[in-house]
Amino acid sequence: SEVAVRVCSEAVQIFGGYGYSKEYDVERYYRDARVGTIYEGTSEAQRIVISRALAGKLL
Repeated sequence: SEVAVRVCSEAVQIFGGYGYSKEYDVERYYRDARVGTIYEGTSEAQRIVISRALAGKLL
């Protein structure tokens, strides 16, 4: 989700003011990426979940 936010943020910068306009898909992509970071939990929490899942598979 962090990468998606970075990529979408860069796309919004490239589009300039149009990047915030609902007429362009970039606005929706950026909005969805930002919501994904909130909805999915913090990045640190996701890292913990993933590491526990991987550790469980190794045992």
